[in-house]
Amino acid sequence: MDTFQLVKYQTYKYWSIILNQKNSIVTIHQPTFFPWYPFFQKIEAANVFVFLTHCQFEKNGYQNRFDINKKWYTMSSKRGLIPINEKCYINPIENWKKIKTNLKRNEKISHDLLSEFDNCFSASLCNTNIKIIKKIKNFLNIETSFMIDEKTFLKGDNRLIDICSKVEGCNQYLSGIGGKKYLDESKFKEENINIVYQKESDMIKKPILEYLSEKY
Repeated sequence: MDTFQLVKYQTYKYWSIILNQKNSIVTIHQPTFFPWYPFFQKIEAANVFVFLTHCQFEKNGYQNRFDINKKWYTMSSKRGLIPINEKCYINPIENWKKIKTNLKRNEKISHDLLSEFDNCFSASLCNTNIKIIKKIKNFLNIETSFMIDEKTFLKGDNRLIDICSKVEGCNQYLSGIGGKKYLDESKFKEENINIVYQKESDMIKKPILEYLSEKY
């Protein structure tokens, strides 16, 4: 069993918990690299969070990099626009060491905190990002259950509805603010799923490493 399969197995063990829930709120997102704090606010507001891993890698997106005060911290990855669950980092350990060195110049970031993530890094982009997100979830004492998506030919709204339908009791899909531009709410209502959107007024817009450094 390779490392990524192990993470997937550990994630699916939550099925027994999910099946006992009613009126579940589901939220879905790609496993990005050190996502900002509102990402975790959205996770905490849901009963179930689903990692969207069978999707295209986005060049110059947030899947292999993050920014703090307009300064970017990037993990080098192999070329090719392939699904993110197949994407690999080139030199994960060395890249992370370099990122840590650069972050230590930022007085708002705890040096001890950075070392907590050392064992999260591997060649798999997806596996690395999921481990980082799971560790941050634990730091924040978030109890939301995690799942990983399955391969499908469905796209757009149909794919999101299909994922929600796999969680027994799901009657709400929690979307980011951007979902208002592209989601067809009528499709979800046909499946007895209401869309709710993350409120911008509730979002604490801080880089997650800065937020954690203030709290821990």
